[in-house]
Amino acid sequence: MTEMVHFSFALSPRMRAFIELRDGLNSLETACVNQHGANWLHAACDLRASLLGDQGRKGAISELIALFGDLKSYLNKLCDDAPQYREKIQQSCDQVDMLIAQIQSGLPEACDYLAKDALVNAYLNAQKKHDWLGHKLCMQQSIKAIWSKSDARTLPLHQALAPLSSAVDSLDQMLNDFVGWKKCIANGGTGHITPERGKSFGLLVIALPDDTVAEGIIPDISGNRLAIRLRFQRWSAGQPPADHNEDIPYAMMLVPIGYAT
Repeated sequence: MTEMVHFSFALSPRMRAFIELRDGLNSLETACVNQHGANWLHAACDLRASLLGDQGRKGAISELIALFGDLKSYLNKLCDDAPQYREKIQQSCDQVDMLIAQIQSGLPEACDYLAKDALVNAYLNAQKKHDWLGHKLCMQQSIKAIWSKSDARTLPLHQALAPLSSAVDSLDQMLNDFVGWKKCIANGGTGHITPERGKSFGLLVIALPDDTVAEGIIPDISGNRLAIRLRFQRWSAGQPPADHNEDIPYAMMLVPIGYAT
């Protein structure tokens, strides 16, 4: 079976916060496994912005809990529409309740770590436009030495984040379980998606074959909740994006969860 690459497009602020949190957690774990200090610090700073909020960016936890609430409401409606599946749907509702409770475990410790850790804060300051204290100059010189004892530095944060990561992964899987894939063709590299009227969708997922993405073919999205336009572009090394004018087969799903009411 052909491997597929999934591109998630948030159609609501709530889903955007979830995607940022999900990707931040994944990036942090990947950097830790690969023992790449600079990548870990970059992911930690991004995760700090998701959890603590930053310059108008709302903290993601309240949005995540609201998203779980959206999912539970959707499941309850399914019970009314398909009573024959009530028992199985109720099991999913119980799982949602368990995941909401699970989020709080370890979260205070993780937020405290990200707010106070000297290295994370120094790296964060180094990204600012005016780095008067010269964090940028000493950062790369210090990361390698500090990372010789990376387990002691990273393990407390990863342990504290484990329940949240598990809950986010479970929600990510559940969001993809209730909607089927629709196969489409983007004629001349352009596709149009018209969401069903009277329904609100929080997430659009586009799937492309792995080898297509490896060639640099990436979807670009524009529009609104009533009409969505896809334009496929080729991202070549050292070149600006260029429209891809050939037919592109892709799969898509619209998830009716995660919209703000």
